[in-house]
Amino acid sequence: MKIGILGNGQLGQMLASSVTDLSDLEIALYDLRAHEEGKLNAFIKGVDIVSYETENIPANIVAQLESHEAQYEKSKVFPSLKALKIFQNRLLEKNALRAAGIDTADFCAVNSLADVHTAIETLGLPIVMKTTTEGYDGKGQFVLRSPEDAEPAWNTIGNRELIAEAFVPFLRETSVIASRDRDGNINVWPMTENVHHEGILRYSLYPAAGLSAEKAQIAERYIRDLANSLDYVGTITLELFETEQGLVANEVAPRVHNSGHWSIEGAEASQFRNHMLALSGKALGNTDSKYPAVAMLNVIGEEDSSIKADSLSNAYRHSYGKEARPARKLGHITVVADSVEERDLTIDALVDVMPAGVWPPKN
Repeated sequence: MKIGILGNGQLGQMLASSVTDLSDLEIALYDLRAHEEGKLNAFIKGVDIVSYETENIPANIVAQLESHEAQYEKSKVFPSLKALKIFQNRLLEKNALRAAGIDTADFCAVNSLADVHTAIETLGLPIVMKTTTEGYDGKGQFVLRSPEDAEPAWNTIGNRELIAEAFVPFLRETSVIASRDRDGNINVWPMTENVHHEGILRYSLYPAAGLSAEKAQIAERYIRDLANSLDYVGTITLELFETEQGLVANEVAPRVHNSGHWSIEGAEASQFRNHMLALSGKALGNTDSKYPAVAMLNVIGEEDSSIKADSLSNAYRHSYGKEARPARKLGHITVVADSVEERDLTIDALVDVMPAGVWPPKN
């Protein structure tokens, strides 16, 4: 079977490398940055299955995929184009979450400056305003803390469809990741605690300290219900705010996710491998952690500070081969340990890969 991945960035490359031991699978990557309609037509026709490394796929390419889907008796794109289009749009996403019985922040659509003022009156302050499409790592967002912020917010990210969300007073950010196969079987990885800085994920920790069994069960139910509601095939990620009252959904990624990179060395089967197994109709791998404690540290902006990981027996450095520039993810480090104490001591030794004050977590 030949599987084509739209996108040849680090996620596409890690998807491909996750199944190099399976001789019956051939993986091809399509460079979205060098897109031409003829090239994509040939690519789609030359593979058995089409998947993607990012939901940020331009509308003209989605339309081209839809045209090809209409020619086949059964689907060729996984996760489905229905799921892709829902999770490309934050309004559709919020409605899908609510339909699956998952708690979200209150929200409303914003299409004008007048709508911004209405959102302030309806949701109260502060509110978070976001573009409904595109935007990641904190891009395309504006936090409004007073009515006077309305016009600057609209001028900064407006003149397009936006979503306004009530601010969630959260204790911390977490995520739960699962893979669902074509037969509806679902395997779920342990939850991680995720720490961001300036809108970008800096590190993820397993286990999430003090996470109750009840909340872990709710998160697993949420992601199972969401995946089942869409007949989803592949790996899916649900970002959650942990609050005093419970878990509130933040965003969904219909793909492998940065907070799951720890699973390459840290879990029995990685999020990448299970995505490919799900697409190909093979049995999903075990998602249990191989170690009592694991961490994933992002390497952002420059890589020199990450080289120290090469001298540590319980750290694995991944470089994405990218040109360095501010705020760009250049790689990650996985730390595996026999205890939380050992994990945290190792992170102490690697603290230079993070901005000052980001480690340790403050909660």
